[in-house]
Amino acid sequence: SFQSAAMGGVFARFPRALLVHRAGGPAGRALYVFLVAGPAPALRGGMARVVHLAVPRDESAGSLSRMYGVFRAFNPAWAETRLLLVGPGLPQPPALAQAFPAAEVHLSVFHLCKRLQQQIQRLALEGRAERLILAALSDTMCAATESSRRKMHALLGDLVTPDLLPQLHIHWLLDGEIWAVHRERTWGDSSNYFRDLEVVTQGLSQVFSTGLSLESCITSLAQHYQKCVSKSPPDTATCSATHPDHRAAQAAPQSLPALGLTEELIEQSLRDICTEPAARLCLSEFAVVQKSVQLIGAGEDALSIQILEDAHRVDLKGLSSCTCRFNQDFQLPCRHILAVLNLDRNTLQPETLSRQWQKGHDAHQAGRDSADGLLEILKSSWNKSLDKSLVVSFLTAEISRLLTHCSREEFECRYRTLRELADSWIGPYVEVKL
Repeated sequence: SFQSAAMGGVFARFPRALLVHRAGGPAGRALYVFLVAGPAPALRGGMARVVHLAVPRDESAGSLSRMYGVFRAFNPAWAETRLLLVGPGLPQPPALAQAFPAAEVHLSVFHLCKRLQQQIQRLALEGRAERLILAALSDTMCAATESSRRKMHALLGDLVTPDLLPQLHIHWLLDGEIWAVHRERTWGDSSNYFRDLEVVTQGLSQVFSTGLSLESCITSLAQHYQKCVSKSPPDTATCSATHPDHRAAQAAPQSLPALGLTEELIEQSLRDICTEPAARLCLSEFAVVQKSVQLIGAGEDALSIQILEDAHRVDLKGLSSCTCRFNQDFQLPCRHILAVLNLDRNTLQPETLSRQWQKGHDAHQAGRDSADGLLEILKSSWNKSLDKSLVVSFLTAEISRLLTHCSREEFECRYRTLRELADSWIGPYVEVKL
């Protein structure tokens, strides 16, 4: 799934009507695009309506339910959604209805007209007949009055042979519920709405169909979105990518208190459970999470987390293990684990933390004191009046204490780190004694 702060801000402002577009891709994958569908005069350009992108693992009821659950987790305003517009043949419609119990699910006029246009073109009608039908369809899309829809219905009945009419589903033209929301738009608004949706869905479908890996595909979609919104006019403030956090603060005041409270609770849980050096390290990781966009892919036993860097895998059992270097070296909650906590609105639990970093663990008191001293040395500014040999000896003593008060596994990990440092400073072509 991908959602920027600007996207969340747009949905928080216009949550009542949501359009769900599905695009098929290579290897049986499908892209789901969520767009605000109601009147939104502040938005300029179709991409400004996009509020969420998702690629489910498959299209089973369970997988789609998890996808809709992620959308709800990203958007606290989901409970205000009252109308869901979908295309014909959307897989597992009950999963969507269950995810939004207060909303009605209706066929999207955009998808209906798009499908009808494609089917008419495939019928290979006589040229004049096809032009008449497509012109009438265009008029119906821009002025969805009952008379224009009945005219379109009658025209199809006259020009298309009876055996082909069932596949066109022309009865949809006379269904007042499908067209009810669309009737409120003016000719110009309708024309802009359909044009914007066509541009957005075509552009995203082309990016999605390139056949990249899942993480690369989501990254490409995110970059395409950012490129499109950056070309919007200056007054498109809610979708500007220049300062996403600032824009989201202006656009989505309803969603910020819940998110802000979660972040404060995570920070407090780090301070309560971790020793001071560990808390400092983890808080710096969490600061990255708060300022970045996270791409999160759900698996059976792990989540794939990408924070503007290479993707890493977080073990869902206890949230204590990640494949990134920070977690492997320090056995501390990294930015990827903290991103999962933030998404799930959870806080750090003691069992998630290695015992050596927990407060009140006396067996490693000396090690913790040394870690404090080492951090103080590393973060201090250079003082020319201080003798270099004194600094070197003090730093060596602190590192020695850290190596003394650690397990065998930790010692081997720290030794490898020192080995890499020595090789990078002097070079592997010189044998460096450690």
